[in-house]
Amino acid sequence: MENILLEMDRILRPEGTVIIRDDVDLLVKIKSIADGMRWNSQIVDHEDGPLVREKLLLVVKTYWTLEDSKQ
Repeated sequence: MENILLEMDRILRPEGTVIIRDDVDLLVKIKSIADGMRWNSQIVDHEDGPLVREKLLLVVKTYWTLEDSKQ
């Protein structure tokens, strides 16, 4: 999964969006990796309600630069 997310990071432009639909357990793992890549991510409920194990992960690639080290 890490390799796929790294390739998506290379392809996506800043503010690019990815929607992943899968079981909640897998989405939690993907979310932790995406958060480590400084992406904004959020897990939302399935359209059939919160009791369905299938969820959506909404991920937005952020635009960031390194801080100035001279300060």
